[in-house]
Amino acid sequence: MEFTSICLAVAATLSIQPERRQFFRYEAFNLSCTVSGNFSGWTVMRNASEMFSPCEDWGRPNRSSCINRSAYKSDSGLYWCQSERGECSNILNITINTGVVILESPALPVTVGDDVTLRCSYKERYASNSSSDFLAAFYSNGTFIGNESGGQMILKNVLMSNKGFYKCQHPDKGESLESWLEVKEKPQLNLPPNPSSAPPITMTSLLCTIMLFIIYTIIFIVCAIIYRRWARGRAEAKRRDSDLLTPE
Repeated sequence: MEFTSICLAVAATLSIQPERRQFFRYEAFNLSCTVSGNFSGWTVMRNASEMFSPCEDWGRPNRSSCINRSAYKSDSGLYWCQSERGECSNILNITINTGVVILESPALPVTVGDDVTLRCSYKERYASNSSSDFLAAFYSNGTFIGNESGGQMILKNVLMSNKGFYKCQHPDKGESLESWLEVKEKPQLNLPPNPSSAPPITMTSLLCTIMLFIIYTIIFIVCAIIYRRWARGRAEAKRRDSDLLTPE
């Protein structure tokens, strides 16, 4: 099967668990592709170290998913889903950090108004678990934005201006790499027109409406009078004809 980097149409969604952009060495992550209809003919792809390769070359395929059980530095790169016909999904930029500090930030775009959690995690090379139990410093586009105990910062009610590169720093173990936070606008709802938003009635349109009502009323009265006179004349004519035909 031949794969290209050209996307003919976006027809799928790629997600990742755990849902973040940075991972320590030897961590596992699972990429899942959501496709409307049949997943047959689709595969999870990546571009790492300038090499395009399908899931079976670096992970374990499982229907619509691809599992990487032990990540290495060489697994850093761009990941997406791709079909045999050239359709594709969104692209995730995943980084495997060889250091001991990472920033856990959303891998997928967040929406304006969301609360976003940034977590700074520390893990020695052969430790089984990471920790965020320390005072972490956070930076946005290279600018210090605050210290947070517990290694966690919450960005409340994010705006488009919150889009950018973020990183964190351990007090004495170094800092993470930068990760991009993507913010998108809220989808617009197609609501029915609001009756209260109808244009106001002007004095001119009100006068026109009154004049038309008067004219139609006069026409109706005239027609009624003419009809009554016609009906009365016809009735008198029938009575005269009846009198002439009646013998004395």
